[in-house]
Amino acid sequence: MRDILNDLEAGKQLSDPDPVRRAQIQMKTHLPKRFYKAVSVAPAEAGFAVHLDGKPVRTPGKALLILPTEKAAALVAGEFAAQGETIDPMTMPV
Repeated sequence: MRDILNDLEAGKQLSDPDPVRRAQIQMKTHLPKRFYKAVSVAPAEAGFAVHLDGKPVRTPGKALLILPTEKAAALVAGEFAAQGETIDPMTMPV
């Protein structure tokens, strides 16, 4: 048993010697790539909808994302437009 433990070199097996930093690296999720080019706001039945490449944004429950005012929809559309190569929900507080 001791031979097995002595054979391990922490530098080769671990991504970082600091356990806190290693945990942060392992917990980091991969962000989805940005799949749209154009962001717009369009009127909907009960308010205003944000559209990505002409298709309405949906919630995780598959319902349409309808906002009550055009100003609120423009705010959400601005957050989608500000995304870079990946979509980071942490940069989208609204």
